[in-house]
Amino acid sequence: MNTQNKKPTASIKPISMKPELQIQFLSDLDVKKIHEATLMVLETTGVRFPSEKALKIFAEAGANVDFKEQRVKIPTKLLMDTIARAPRTYTMASTRGRRELDMVLNGEKTYLANAGTGMATIDINTRERRQSVKQDVADMARICDYLPSCSYYWPMVSAHDVPTALMPLHEVEASFNNTEKHVHIISSVKKTPSKYVVEMAKLIGGGSDQTKKRPPLSALICPVSPLNQDAESLEAGLVFAEAGLPVGVATMPTLGATAPASVAGTFVQGNAEILSTICYLQLVHPGAPCYYSFFSVTMNPLTGGSMSSSRMQHLLHAGISQLGHYYDLPVMCGFGSGDTQKPGTWRHGKESAVDAMFVFQTAPDMIPNMGLTELYTTLSHEAIILEDEVINSIEAMTKGIVVDDYALAVEEITQTGPGGHYLASKYTVENMRKLWNPGVSHQWSGQDNEFKDPHEIALEKARWILNNHQPTPLEAQIKAEMQKIIKAAETELL
Repeated sequence: MNTQNKKPTASIKPISMKPELQIQFLSDLDVKKIHEATLMVLETTGVRFPSEKALKIFAEAGANVDFKEQRVKIPTKLLMDTIARAPRTYTMASTRGRRELDMVLNGEKTYLANAGTGMATIDINTRERRQSVKQDVADMARICDYLPSCSYYWPMVSAHDVPTALMPLHEVEASFNNTEKHVHIISSVKKTPSKYVVEMAKLIGGGSDQTKKRPPLSALICPVSPLNQDAESLEAGLVFAEAGLPVGVATMPTLGATAPASVAGTFVQGNAEILSTICYLQLVHPGAPCYYSFFSVTMNPLTGGSMSSSRMQHLLHAGISQLGHYYDLPVMCGFGSGDTQKPGTWRHGKESAVDAMFVFQTAPDMIPNMGLTELYTTLSHEAIILEDEVINSIEAMTKGIVVDDYALAVEEITQTGPGGHYLASKYTVENMRKLWNPGVSHQWSGQDNEFKDPHEIALEKARWILNNHQPTPLEAQIKAEMQKIIKAAETELL
């Protein structure tokens, strides 16, 4: 689509993990056992679908439906034949038509993004914690647009300064206006607002047909653990699927509370929730692009609350990629430091780096978890910059060790000889630029032989981005049309 003339500045840097660096936490037999246990749960226990429409569709397809209990038991053949309709490969397009910003989900790359739908913000200027607003959504869209590690944008917080019924529309508008990258949402969980969100996506995508080919927006819907569906969320999912926008299905169970207190048991239950939802979407809209998503936490036995930093959390994240890919579906999974109260601490670094390393090595298609703290509720501008640094380090690791004639440096070693040095070598100059990239972690203070505080450097960088970076703007006519869509939604929803 056309935009006003401006040199593009956004870029993306997905990760391609070398096969020899990839790891599997589940054996083929383990995956088969989880799969078979899932089939047993779906056939004998079933999933509750509180939707007359869904119950009728499943009954007509051959499922065992109890209309009184609103429970659907899905035969194995029906399940496997139906989810096989979902495509394995498709494109999540950018919002400005730039193909170099597209995400091609074909199993070859992992695309990263920020975490989303937080409730509060640590104000970048006052440093006070406050309720998040629409401007925060816009600001973080620009920061993520600038960071190559962010391949797409999930509205990072909720826009509490607009009517609740209109939040999804305002968040999508702020996102489309402030990033050239693909936009992914989870906040549109009702049918009517979703129709207006789809209209905005079609406006950005260039019409219905073109939007189906190159969707600039995707949506995530969530079952309710254990083994429940949400009627309104299902309807929203159908709206997006009908428009050809990719629909992710994410289960978010808590081990010990809404899921069994074991990793394998949680996989079985969550797998049943995800597959039953995708089965429904494919029964109604065969061939609609879907993806498999799993975000789980563990119950804190001392408080009854949730924690995302248990010893098993790495396994909960890292096993998901194998499960989703077993069904030939693109996979979105998380990593990270959701429990962190303060960015830049030892805990923040440990949770970000260790978890991220495990997850990346399982090669999922998408990972959106950067920048939120306090159990993924609070936006921290410096956190996303610090985690971007972690991602850059891991990205360098994924390239592995290059062993070719140039890297072996035999000629260089021979020329230098015993007792020499490499300080004046052209080879050193060329390669030190690749080896030394200080980022925010090694900025020299110039005083007392110390490095600057990475936390403060990260905050400075976030402020610099907000002061200096602007994405390619949308045409004025498109902006005006989005406002008209929001006005129409106001008339119907308020």
